[in-house]
Amino acid sequence: MIVLLALLAGCGATDDTAAPPPAHDPPTGFAAPTGSLFGGSGTRVFGRDADELPAALVGTAVWATDGGRVLRVDSTGTGIPGPAAPPGRHAAGRPVLTPDGGVLVGAASVVPGAGTTPPGLSVELLTFDAATGATRGSAQAVLPWADRPPAVALRVAGVVAGVAVLTASTDTRRTAVGVDLAAQRVLWTADGVAVDTLLADGPAGGTALGVATAPGASRAYADSAVVGLDAVTGLRRFAGEVLRDPEVTAAGPALAVVSGRTAATALSAPTATLRFVDARGATVRTADVGRAYTSPRCVWDEAATTVCGGDTRVFAVDATTAAPLWELPDPGANRVAPRMTTAWHGAVYGTTVNGPVVLDGRTGADRDTRPGAAPVLVNAYLGLGAEAGGVAGFGGGAVITPAIR
Repeated sequence: MIVLLALLAGCGATDDTAAPPPAHDPPTGFAAPTGSLFGGSGTRVFGRDADELPAALVGTAVWATDGGRVLRVDSTGTGIPGPAAPPGRHAAGRPVLTPDGGVLVGAASVVPGAGTTPPGLSVELLTFDAATGATRGSAQAVLPWADRPPAVALRVAGVVAGVAVLTASTDTRRTAVGVDLAAQRVLWTADGVAVDTLLADGPAGGTALGVATAPGASRAYADSAVVGLDAVTGLRRFAGEVLRDPEVTAAGPALAVVSGRTAATALSAPTATLRFVDARGATVRTADVGRAYTSPRCVWDEAATTVCGGDTRVFAVDATTAAPLWELPDPGANRVAPRMTTAWHGAVYGTTVNGPVVLDGRTGADRDTRPGAAPVLVNAYLGLGAEAGGVAGFGGGAVITPAIR
């Protein structure tokens, strides 16, 4: 164990002769925490929502944004020199790894005003080299609305057909920007649209799926339409159902899950809805969520399975067909439903009254009943999870737990 922790402490360092620790794909056991992120009063990251945590696991390192900075740390939480946002840029949101070994980070900056022209807002997609942290390039767009950069949420939805999509948003405004990564130039902008995820559509195409909300209205409370844009041109392909607080999440390479609430009517209260759609917006399957007000959260394991879980139920579907695979609780087998934290490469991580547990993604069977942790982000080397002693909303932080089996 001492040797393993010593290796992990050097992960990502500039010494290229250091051997990486063994990979566990997927991991089913974690060591005690070796480092932490986002702790203390200096952090600008307060919540513990896994979907909003501005961090990504890239090999043996953690990439993150906090307080406008781009961070790359090893398993002890020690910073690794390299990545840095250009002067005047405020980086935010979760970094995203590209297929060719790049890391994408969104940043915002103020466009200076002059005379009677007020200051504006610019957003920029920064590309770093995952191995060295060096800057590969950037693409910048001026938005049709302005705000203070720290108040602007930034989200990189992913990469498809060589195009990455960055969304900048506040509670009342949002704009999506499509960027050609090879040329490092902006291809299109879509005001009023927040892109949540990208899906492959054929050998050379893709769809940017997201939500269109009227300017000045809040996505959480106003009626919003689920929309699909051509990833290369930005042209609208379809407009789907209208929901309150809609979310679109990847459920496979060419499958997404759309969740939200139906609008209240004179005869019915708003209820949760959850359906799986393809890249053209066609419904593949609608999941039964009963009379719940909030839809379950769904996570694609980046392999063959998507797992959805709420407070009392967890179920899995195939990531290609959305066909049901298994569901918990199972009273007949005397099995309860864990509170899912994440899923990755055929493993489902979560907790029950007995502590952390790992399930098999395809069958739902217990795979490891003493994994040591239930991280919210996982790769073959590390897990990242909420700090047990922290308080959400007060800089509780996140702990780094090395994978050991």
